[in-house]
Amino acid sequence: MNAKRVIYFDCFSGISGDMILGAFVNLGVDLKEIREGLKSLNIKGYKLT
Repeated sequence: MNAKRVIYFDCFSGISGDMILGAFVNLGVDLKEIREGLKSLNIKGYKLT
């Protein structure tokens, strides 16, 4: 069974994209899944390594 997971960011003083991506990787999210999610945003000019 695939359970949905929810993440909540309490960004009272801000957060940057690299912090979010780093947190996802640290939690064990597959980098391939992150890339697929970012593709759906249709954002150009970034590179994940």
